[in-house]
Amino acid sequence: MRRAHPPIAVGTLVSALTLSLAAAAPAAAEPADPLAAFHEQEVEWAPCEERLLEGLDCAWIEVPLDYADPGGERASIAISRHRATDPDRRRGILLTNPGGPGGSGRYMPIEPRPDLGFGYGLGTQRIAEVYDIIGMDPRGSGASTPYLDCGADLPLPPSRPDDDEFSAVTRAAVSVQRSCESAHGDLIPLMTTANTARDMDVIRAALGEERTSYYGVSYGTYLGAVYGSLFPERLDLSVLDSSVLPDGMWRELFRTQNRGYKANVDRYTAWVAERHDEYGFGSTPEEVLATVEETRARLEEEPRDDVPGMPEGTPFTADDFDFYIGSASRNQMYWDLISVELGFFVNDVPFPGYELPEYPDPEVELSNDSLLMAVSCEAEWPSRLSGYYRDMREAREYNPYGIGAIWDSPQPCAFASRAPAEPLVELEREGYAPGLVIAAEFDANTVYEGGPRMADRLGNALVTVTDEGGHGFYGMPGHDCVTAAVDAYLVDGAAPRDATCAGLPRPQDAPSALRTQEAEAAGAVVAGIMSERGNPLAARLPGIG
Repeated sequence: MRRAHPPIAVGTLVSALTLSLAAAAPAAAEPADPLAAFHEQEVEWAPCEERLLEGLDCAWIEVPLDYADPGGERASIAISRHRATDPDRRRGILLTNPGGPGGSGRYMPIEPRPDLGFGYGLGTQRIAEVYDIIGMDPRGSGASTPYLDCGADLPLPPSRPDDDEFSAVTRAAVSVQRSCESAHGDLIPLMTTANTARDMDVIRAALGEERTSYYGVSYGTYLGAVYGSLFPERLDLSVLDSSVLPDGMWRELFRTQNRGYKANVDRYTAWVAERHDEYGFGSTPEEVLATVEETRARLEEEPRDDVPGMPEGTPFTADDFDFYIGSASRNQMYWDLISVELGFFVNDVPFPGYELPEYPDPEVELSNDSLLMAVSCEAEWPSRLSGYYRDMREAREYNPYGIGAIWDSPQPCAFASRAPAEPLVELEREGYAPGLVIAAEFDANTVYEGGPRMADRLGNALVTVTDEGGHGFYGMPGHDCVTAAVDAYLVDGAAPRDATCAGLPRPQDAPSALRTQEAEAAGAVVAGIMSERGNPLAARLPGIG
């Protein structure tokens, strides 16, 4: 949901800031810094109006829409601030990004709001003592302007499409790209990671800071690496949590997800096969997978209408089951409950009634599908359909769970009418201090190898989270080891060091505490997984979160 925008004429062809600068300068002189007026703008903070952002300050920062033409149209970037709670120890500002591409980030500095169903925020972490934490809605998203709206939903192919569905999948991608270009053909080339990084540097300067520190998750790790490559003298400390691969933007990066899901399915089926006497799915991983496939075949013939977490009136299909198997397998802490709920599918018995709690609308847009698609077009995509179809066949056979063949299918950017506006930024670290990279062994959104490769590319330290399928770790319950490593670096000023942290524990052979009400708990788990169906940052849809 979009909210109030700043009272400025965003579409003005000549920036008022630039005009005022020109009026003060000699007629024949060009300003030494074409962005000086943006860097020196006055920032007007006011209490945020949205409920999710209560307690934060909000403001808008004017930036060039096109950095090649800083005197042209302007964009306005919505930001939020959680001021350092210990001003005497203040270390500066900490810019943040939640991922995506397309994720809005003004909520990042909040304190957790369980009343709104939002349990994550940086405002209660130790970093909030010493940094002004800055959240931002990247250009094209949230309360920032101009807002990108393609007027079309992300294409969502089947998890394992048959050959006779390939043409329909392709037509859907073409239609979405045409819709985007019709709505925002001139804007799409400007919605890039590099321009978002440039916006970040204008924010830094406008806030009067010589340098900024940075914390980014998932896609935000790429954004942080791009910022450091473009503005090394302006980056202080940086944490890249759940790092992407530093190469392969964007198709090859996204295509790694289905093998990440396969690795999680493999470790779950091995675990549950060892407990055949308790769950009855098979005594070997192969037998468990055969049981899963038999269940899926039944759902293909007759979808279910009693699965918790599904929108009212929406059947639970075989494609949903593929997503469920992949996503559930990542959560090793709840494999016992997942096995209980899988039994409702396998044995074709009714689910117990369970509904997710209803929370009030937080009035903050958390993600923008259209921006995700636009950012994805900052890189070249293959145009040959035969390559996509080959990859779809391979994915449906070997990696059908979780994201399935979605990223192997033709995407809208494959049919872009324009080439990318500029080359992708070459990632390097030259001129700023070593940072910290975090990567989990079985993260499917951003596969583990992205962590070591990003750390090696930038000469950063690496925190590895072992036996863990999650995504995003700093400040999260149960990941105290990761949080301590980040705090030692960002708060205490210790040099970043390689470290190994254990993931959340697997269930023991004895039932977990939650198993005392196993049916209801199982319903809660499946409801939580399937409620991600409508969340563009969830792995069911394209994006890396």
